[in-house]
Amino acid sequence: MQISSPKKILLLFSILITSTHFFCTSKSVDSTSNTCDPAISFSKTIKPILDANCNMPGCHDDQVITALKDFQTVHDGAAQIKLSIMTGKMPKNRTITTAEKNAIYCWIDNGAKNN
Repeated sequence: MQISSPKKILLLFSILITSTHFFCTSKSVDSTSNTCDPAISFSKTIKPILDANCNMPGCHDDQVITALKDFQTVHDGAAQIKLSIMTGKMPKNRTITTAEKNAIYCWIDNGAKNN
């Protein structure tokens, strides 16, 4: 496809601006709306969120995909977990609150500690 006409250039530019605005807006809503507490606990905060929303039949149940039951598994998959939540792939067929998302993001961003 040759991009030579002003209409085509304007259309591509409009698509680029719209896409960039959407991506930046949707990313900032979940990842920066709350202050991050570096002391968020895996055992007290993160694991209960995962147990209530992910570790169940048809999701992370060791049958379909590895269960997110222990620290090491969650720690090792932290980057993928964050990306999957940010893109809406997880949790599957469930909704977690913005506060729960932010807690997970914060815990991961602070080193995904075993605390």
